[in-house]
Amino acid sequence: MDKINSIILDTIERKLTQKLATIYYDKTFPTVIYGVNSDGTYQIVREGQLYTVPNGLGIPLKVTQSVWVTMPCGNKNLKDMYISAIRGNLK
Repeated sequence: MDKINSIILDTIERKLTQKLATIYYDKTFPTVIYGVNSDGTYQIVREGQLYTVPNGLGIPLKVTQSVWVTMPCGNKNLKDMYISAIRGNLK
């Protein structure tokens, strides 16, 4: 009985993973500002890689400040990432 349950659960998990890979939705993740560029964009790190993103807030941010970054339509549009919110207090 345990083997049958395991097979059913594995099949369900595999099918869900396949389906979720084709669904595009916004993803928001926490990160820290690593640098400020002269053109008003900011440097952030995502999964060990440095990216330059615009600030969607309209207020200046500082290096080491914690922010939320949004990727519209998930991983397919990394070039469209933007800073969408400040994490924590504004102190």
